Amino acid sequence: MIRVAFKILLHDTAKYLALVMGIAFATLLISQQSAIFHSVMESSVRDIIDVTEADIWVMKPSVETVDQPDQMAELTVNRVRSTAGVEWAVAYYQAVAQLRTSTGQTKSVSLIGVDDSSLVGAPPTMLLGSLSDLRRPDAVIMDAAGFASIFPGTAPRTGDIVEIGQRRAEIVGISHTGPSWTGLPRVHTRRSLAVEFARETLNPVTYVLARSARGGSPEEVASVITQNTGLLAHSRAGFKARSQEWVLNYSGVAENFGITILMGVVIGVAIVGQTFYMFSVENLRQFAALKAIGVSNGRILGMISSQALFVSVVGYCLGIGVASLFFAVFSPQLTGGLRGMFMDPVIFVGTGVFIVFVTLLSCVISVRRVLTVDPAVVFRS
Repeated sequence: MIRVAFKILLHDTAKYLALVMGIAFATLLISQQSAIFHSVMESSVRDIIDVTEADIWVMKPSVETVDQPDQMAELTVNRVRSTAGVEWAVAYYQAVAQLRTSTGQTKSVSLIGVDDSSLVGAPPTMLLGSLSDLRRPDAVIMDAAGFASIFPGTAPRTGDIVEIGQRRAEIVGISHTGPSWTGLPRVHTRRSLAVEFARETLNPVTYVLARSARGGSPEEVASVITQNTGLLAHSRAGFKARSQEWVLNYSGVAENFGITILMGVVIGVAIVGQTFYMFSVENLRQFAALKAIGVSNGRILGMISSQALFVSVVGYCLGIGVASLFFAVFSPQLTGGLRGMFMDPVIFVGTGVFIVFVTLLSCVISVRRVLTVDPAVVFRS
């Protein structure tokens, strides 16, 4: 009977292709928009993701998201270092500064000051230059996308001289990072130099980056730091979740993408459900003929279910393939808003489960018409 089901399915090539393409389009729409939304949420915590060495972030209790820091005194670093369970702790500085090129062009940049001695907080991937070059006088590292926006039409290179906060700076390296939430070029340098670029009168610390001692839990150590210092300490994962929660609650991103994804789901349900329902109805005579020769409703239900499963898998593979190709083309690029975007395995699997579920649901809805069809219809003109 399964063989007969596939013959019925493939007999009308146009209807079969329409069914598969409808499922493929629904898959593409849902998976692509979900992946872009997930990537945007990851970009909102890009600074946390890029700092791989530290598993604890310490800040003032007023801080709600990584992009809205509240400066602390440098003495805070020693208070964190003296806490039991902390292996090491270093200062981290973050601010927005004005950069000026030799041609007079100005640009706001995200200025990140890493620890002077250990360089903890430096960009994880370098395209040109070396992290050790940060120890040179006036040295900064700029991300490739930022370089392209400041020097349009120029290939990434080192050696350019710019001004940051009316102070000389030399680009000694080009890094590769994913898109950030603010969209500003990202400039890394030593913290002592970043404070001078930002023209701070004191020597502030934005965050204290720490590492829990071997065998210790970052969450437990963070709790101890909070109790002992009166500051707010989060594990790396905890601070990432807190920042993303703020973005979801107050930025409007969740509503905007939620509407788009919901439209994809509704369109997917409509396309898949209606197309498969019409396919089943238009083949009523064939199913009536099977019932006329004694095929049971259970067998017919199995046939339609196998058809639904087959077209959902084929359509899903086509749709997810196009979506994956989209990200494979744009994600590796050094510039552009789609760089660094990717499809999480959860989205990959979740979309497949949803498409199969919707198709089988359509099968259940349409099968009622098939199961109740009068076998005598096959003998009518």
